[in-house]
Amino acid sequence: MKLVVSDLDGTLLNNESVVSEETKEIIKKLRAKGIEFAIATGRSFNSANKIRESMGIDIFLICNNGANIYGRNGELIKRNFMPKELSERIVKMLLNNNIEFFAFDGLDCYVPYGMEIEEYLKKEHTIYYIEKDKIEFIPGFEKILIIEENPERLIEIKNLAHKNFDTEVEIVVSAVDCIDFNMKNCSKMAGVEFISKELGIDKKDIMAFGDSGNDYKMLKYVAYPVAMKDSYMSEMGIENVTEYSNDESGVARYLKKFFEL
Repeated sequence: MKLVVSDLDGTLLNNESVVSEETKEIIKKLRAKGIEFAIATGRSFNSANKIRESMGIDIFLICNNGANIYGRNGELIKRNFMPKELSERIVKMLLNNNIEFFAFDGLDCYVPYGMEIEEYLKKEHTIYYIEKDKIEFIPGFEKILIIEENPERLIEIKNLAHKNFDTEVEIVVSAVDCIDFNMKNCSKMAGVEFISKELGIDKKDIMAFGDSGNDYKMLKYVAYPVAMKDSYMSEMGIENVTEYSNDESGVARYLKKFFEL
């Protein structure tokens, strides 16, 4: 293997959303052996980069499900966003159906007017509020995220999205309560493919870890996919599964054994 890619939530991060010290040390040893490492996440750059900085390791970042790709030094090397006109149509559909959402554009986050926002998001992004009759000011978005805890309502929203935008947008259930919208053909898989070509690495030399729906294409693309123990991906026929969960440094323990670190 010449490149290892890992999802964050439910995979590299423990249940406190932290990278364990054991995991940091193993990735440092991996890099010392000349093996590249990348994070592939649905999170925005602001959020993912804080995690990378806490690790103290120069690694690639695939953010917003592949909408943004950053090099080892944090420089943006690729951006794939939904055009403004498409973003406006999606936002109009969501507002007309009273669906709350988070729409990301780099450092900015757009939400429906009156929607309550958690403090951590305000620290990571400049927040803009969208009114139904004033959507013309919005930009093209990198990702639109919907969080809905009611499973039946989540399915309704997913079906509505497919009905209206199936040919234009990637619509992925990324967690039990989340739906992600990205530009068509924008995915973690596409991000991994882009980085591997930049590095001259064949997909037969790539290992990837994941746990959720937005990891599926990536895991099916690489030669050595690994699903996290007791995760959704572990039930999807992925060939390899970690012995330990994300809260037990499952990725680190797998890498340690596989690479004899």
